[in-house]
Amino acid sequence: MTIDDQVKSKRKPSPRFKVMNTIASRFSPRVYAQEEVSETDLRAIFEAARLAPSGRNRQPWHYYWFRKGTTAYEKVKQCIPERNSWALSAPLIIIACYDPSEPIDRENKWAQYDLGASVISLILQAQDLGYYSRQIGSFHIEKTRELFNIPNPYIPFTLIAMGKQGNDKDYQQTDKEILEKELTSWERKEKIDEEITS
Repeated sequence: MTIDDQVKSKRKPSPRFKVMNTIASRFSPRVYAQEEVSETDLRAIFEAARLAPSGRNRQPWHYYWFRKGTTAYEKVKQCIPERNSWALSAPLIIIACYDPSEPIDRENKWAQYDLGASVISLILQAQDLGYYSRQIGSFHIEKTRELFNIPNPYIPFTLIAMGKQGNDKDYQQTDKEILEKELTSWERKEKIDEEITS
């Protein structure tokens, strides 16, 4: 069995009930192939994000993205801490931002929640097209805002590494510590719901 297949067998969910294949096949790799996300697929991915639900239809999300090999991609290296350097194998990186403002000098307290809904729509659409995603919460927010001239009121909230899962050769060339993490199984909580009858 190739390493990429071993990673899939360790990391993919094991649904106990029938769920759609896009969810059943989703996991977040740390090693990516260098195949680009096509422009057509990218448009579909962001369309899914655009169509997500939001409180009072505020749609408080905005995305910036760049491909590997560009000046912007080189800049993002300054924003990602060493422990998340695996992200730099991805052919595409997305900055997901939210807008916390409301029209009448108030704060949109659902903005982060709404961004999350938009991001999962984006990720599931990407997964359906064969692209895997891994989110990065630990990054330098202020440096990201400065380097990419992200205007107020947008707040960078997460980075998303995206691409096809790496192949056996990609895994053989990756850092041993990263490979060890990739081959470690994740356990899911068994019970997440409870019926209330009274």
